[in-house]
Amino acid sequence: MRSWVCLLLIGLCVCERADILDHDRSIEVANVSQHQMSSADRGSADQSHVVEEDVVQDVESGGEDAEPEWLLQLEDLLFSGAPSEQNKATAIEGLQLLYLELIEQLPVISPKRRLHHFAAQDSSASEEDDNVDPTELLDTEELASAADATFMLAVLAATGIATPHVALDDSWAVKALHAAAQGGSPEANLALADRYFMDDGVPGNCQEGLRRARIVADEYVIVTEGSASPELPLEPVSLRQRHRQGSYEDQPGEDSWIQLQLEAEMLNFGDGIERMMGYRQLLGHDLEADPAAALQHFQAAAAQGDAYATFNLGYMHMKGIGTQANATAAKASFEIAARQGIPSAFNGLGVLYFEGAGGGSVDHAAAREAFVSGSQLGDPDAMFNLATMYAGGHGVAKNHSLAHVHYLDAHDAGHWRAPHALAIAHQRGLGVQPNCTAAKEYIQTFIRERSSWSEQMDEALLAVDAGSEWLALMRYAVVAVQGSAVAQTNLAWLLERSSAYDRQQRSEMCLRLLSQAAQGGLPDAWVDAGNIQYGNQQPGEAARLFTLAAEAGSIEGLYSLGWMHAVGQGVLRNRGRAAELYRQAMDQAPDWRHAAPPVVALLLLPFLSAWQWLQPMSSAVFGLQVPGKPSVEGAVGKHLRVPAFSGSVQCNICFILQD
Repeated sequence: MRSWVCLLLIGLCVCERADILDHDRSIEVANVSQHQMSSADRGSADQSHVVEEDVVQDVESGGEDAEPEWLLQLEDLLFSGAPSEQNKATAIEGLQLLYLELIEQLPVISPKRRLHHFAAQDSSASEEDDNVDPTELLDTEELASAADATFMLAVLAATGIATPHVALDDSWAVKALHAAAQGGSPEANLALADRYFMDDGVPGNCQEGLRRARIVADEYVIVTEGSASPELPLEPVSLRQRHRQGSYEDQPGEDSWIQLQLEAEMLNFGDGIERMMGYRQLLGHDLEADPAAALQHFQAAAAQGDAYATFNLGYMHMKGIGTQANATAAKASFEIAARQGIPSAFNGLGVLYFEGAGGGSVDHAAAREAFVSGSQLGDPDAMFNLATMYAGGHGVAKNHSLAHVHYLDAHDAGHWRAPHALAIAHQRGLGVQPNCTAAKEYIQTFIRERSSWSEQMDEALLAVDAGSEWLALMRYAVVAVQGSAVAQTNLAWLLERSSAYDRQQRSEMCLRLLSQAAQGGLPDAWVDAGNIQYGNQQPGEAARLFTLAAEAGSIEGLYSLGWMHAVGQGVLRNRGRAAELYRQAMDQAPDWRHAAPPVVALLLLPFLSAWQWLQPMSSAVFGLQVPGKPSVEGAVGKHLRVPAFSGSVQCNICFILQD
């Protein structure tokens, strides 16, 4: 099996222009007084973390020189491990003053994301976009801090985690998100995009959601093109799943995808140790980063016939890493590596032919042939570049249908940019019928992979493990409001177990988050919501939520609904229907651990007296403890807990370690 590690993308850059449209909005100035902290809150605060009043005074004065410092102080307060109530109140007051400053400026200006540099490089945009006057794209630096502060207020209002300083008020949160987005906040645009997709607090409008998502996604393309590692992030940890497992091993942290590959390579490296050392020195892993020294290691390995080192050597010559850029030397190395069967070497040759590098003329026919060869060998960059040739009509007749086929191949192979290209194709009807729903799914995939959500949730998990409840709540809330279903369930999981809120507050906050997560693709969230409603003495509503989970294919939903029918809670008692639901859960179970709970329940179904043994609604069996319901722990054991799932990690290939 080949182990691949990616450093830099070799590929053509044919960028789609962002939809730079000025959708002026009439932003209603909300009554901030409902979110102001009370003097009683200040007076009762812990005095051990008191912030100087100069922080708020700096906000009120609006001094430009002080702005970065005091904004950082406000953020430090909100994102500290255990801020006092006084510090929370002080920070929120500062955010509210920034919000008012933003509202005062919005009627005067019409800020836009600064994407004109991106649009200017894009030759494939529509004529409508070409008519945009770059001089109208106003610099929004002076509004960035106010927009970020307004987004933070929207997060607090949408989730209610800062109650009583900022009340749970989704209507006000929507207004604040519009203001923050108009002020240039990418996070606010993503939050609004998700709401338009989900018909949540705003009228459902797929096209408007897609427009807002594209504003941010198109900018991510620029950032990632210039990054050194467009690898896909690890799957975020679900607190719900981790709790059910009963044991947990930390997921690797930052850059660990490289470390994991390197450690695996050590078992089999043999003569590839020179390449190993070159790679470590190139990236600065356990050694000081030294591209020139890395180049020497790759040269030594290439001289020994190491095909992967030969490719790496060609790439460094192509990009001028550790040496002067030399297209001729790059081509020679790529040709050797290609003869040795390295797929990405064909892509490298294709790029050189396409660009006419090394003093040669542009040769689209040779480029296409190289991309075809690389594609046939499974190189995702070659697949993407072949699609780009057909989409742009470079050396071939423009054919969006063929481009779409190759974009799909690249997507299946794990190319980081393919979801973005496919979203545009479905949005504009390029090679396929226009389909906003499909475009939405692709753009959401791209945003999940390219945004900072993964890093923020890693930090939240560290806070959970460190016992910093408030910091974990803040981290998850920021991502949850932007539309991450995993962050929404994690935030609900923390809130349900928090002692900082009363039962009614927890219930209201959790039910909203779980509804969002379920509609965002996690049907088991309906089960958690049903458990909450059962605990609220609402069995009819619990049964309705379990039905939604079951209809969405949740094994836990089928099991829980079966129990409700078995004992007549929220629905009429019907043991036949209960048995049917248990069997459906068994049939859909991917392994014995998922199948065991409904099997046990089905076996015990004829014995009504045995129902006291069964935990309603997946409690101990599925790892959830609901007050007032007996435990099945003793009946079936901890080993029946459902394990967590994690998806495989793929990345497009550039620097390769071994086969």
